[in-house]
Amino acid sequence: MSNALDLFRAQQAAAEQVLDRLNDVADLLRRLNDQVTQLAHDKELRQILHEEHTWLDTAHRLVTETRRWREEEARRHWPALVYRWIAASLFALASAYVAAVGYARVTKPFAEELETLRPRAELGQLLEDRMSTMTPAERRQLDALMKWKRDAR
Repeated sequence: MSNALDLFRAQQAAAEQVLDRLNDVADLLRRLNDQVTQLAHDKELRQILHEEHTWLDTAHRLVTETRRWREEEARRHWPALVYRWIAASLFALASAYVAAVGYARVTKPFAEELETLRPRAELGQLLEDRMSTMTPAERRQLDALMKWKRDAR
């Protein structure tokens, strides 16, 4: 019987230890609950949480606004780029046209002078070619017709 009695006493001691531990855990939970209640009713903590919530709302609005601006910028990017290229192309074409008109005005008198001098130059070239192929007898005849003095040459 002493075995059964010893076993019962051991179980009773173990149960008391478990009860002591449970009481300790309950006491810890009660203190923890009191601390949580104090934190929940702490005005400074509530104020900090409210400020953080306000900051988060502000950051969310800022991100949303930035996203909207980026989308608007992306929507306006290509038309603006096309208009810039059109303006640059028109400026380049206008500059080329003005340069061509200016060049034509500057070179027009010289072109007219060249047109009037070209037949004279061709006649001179023809005379030079003919005179270089003349025989001495033909040369004397030419000098006589032109009344050039042979010695002056």
